[in-house]
Amino acid sequence: MIDKIVKETIREFCLEFMQSPYLCYTEHGLHALFYGSIYSKVPEDIRFFQWEGKKVCIVQKEYPTAEDLDKPQRQHWDIAILQSPPKAVPNKQPSYDYLIPNSVIEFGLNANKEHLVEDIRRLSHPKSYIRNKYVIHLYRISERESNRDWSPRSKQILTPGDILTLVKGADVDVYFGLEDSTGAHESGLWYVNKHGISELL
Repeated sequence: MIDKIVKETIREFCLEFMQSPYLCYTEHGLHALFYGSIYSKVPEDIRFFQWEGKKVCIVQKEYPTAEDLDKPQRQHWDIAILQSPPKAVPNKQPSYDYLIPNSVIEFGLNANKEHLVEDIRRLSHPKSYIRNKYVIHLYRISERESNRDWSPRSKQILTPGDILTLVKGADVDVYFGLEDSTGAHESGLWYVNKHGISELL
């Protein structure tokens, strides 16, 4: 059930972005908006579990990675949906800090290629311990309707084909949305993984 809820929430969230790309000023705003969306969609009878006598929500924001993933220290996932029944990485303490996610969603808003490559790398790491791995990579392009927007002349804007190349060999699903109010680029929403590209809009 939870896998279906996660996928449906991601799709609805991306479609809403395409219709209303200015709901959130920053990527961190998108994290919060998505958290609220998925929290409200998870039925209360599976929204929480007990871990060592404590009530825990399966939806977590900024939950730590289980390992350092070849970085100097542990990082954090944007949104993690914890396994339920819960399971922790063995021999790690305190165990509450090492609960294993069922799903992780990483975000990029007008993020560069390096950001996306790093998201894919970390999600694909053998010690990420994640079953369902998602990236939501969104572009908001205008002639400066906001200083946070990218120009249609930016050389950093990727295409669905570019993303397909990046996920080859990786078990990661990328939801790629591009909203260009100038018409210089094709606006659309695509689902990209190692198997190919699908249009969602």
